[in-house]
Amino acid sequence: MRQPFEEYKGKFSSKTRSTLNRKIRKYTEHCGGSISWKLYKSAGEMPEFFQLARTVSQVTYQEKLLDAGLPDSEEFRREMDQLAQQGHVRGFILFYQDIPVSYLYCPVVNDVLIYAFLGYNPSYMNFSVGTVLQWLALEHLFAERCFRFFDFTEGQSEHKKLFATHHIQCANVFFLRSNLRNRLLLHSQRIVDNFSKLTGDKLDQLGLKSKVKKMMRFGI
Repeated sequence: MRQPFEEYKGKFSSKTRSTLNRKIRKYTEHCGGSISWKLYKSAGEMPEFFQLARTVSQVTYQEKLLDAGLPDSEEFRREMDQLAQQGHVRGFILFYQDIPVSYLYCPVVNDVLIYAFLGYNPSYMNFSVGTVLQWLALEHLFAERCFRFFDFTEGQSEHKKLFATHHIQCANVFFLRSNLRNRLLLHSQRIVDNFSKLTGDKLDQLGLKSKVKKMMRFGI
């Protein structure tokens, strides 16, 4: 993240840059001509961020289906406050008028921003508010010139593939005793993985994968 933002934008194809600009323009028009968003980083600002982000998080699929929303606990709030006092956190909220519609929460570890918690209100899904906020946040973070990397963490998603510049292999490794029970468990897990991959590939070929994902996440 120590390169200029203009240089980072060069990693996108002209078609992708056009798509991103169109999404931002579409949301700008929806908002009446200007986009409202806010950065939070000081200890005094984080309570407001937490309240607004929780408003969004509780309606996201991450929280409803995966139990992976912004934690609603005193322990998390204390940790967030401590990070803010040290200057080691960045929070972003995107608004529609005065309504929070998307949030992004990034603690900082060794000058590396961690893509920890994010979400958007599914009612605004057609305006790509998650993508819009990510783009605005990255533009600001590049301008700060305080960070070495933005770590999108483990896992694969179209969002991460779009915005990341590099990737590395990572894995969780488990050592199991060699017995019949564990062999059966591993064999079953392999069957489920293969079936899932075959199903995903087939849906992708039919152009239905993204639609099925939306149905699973949002019921639409």
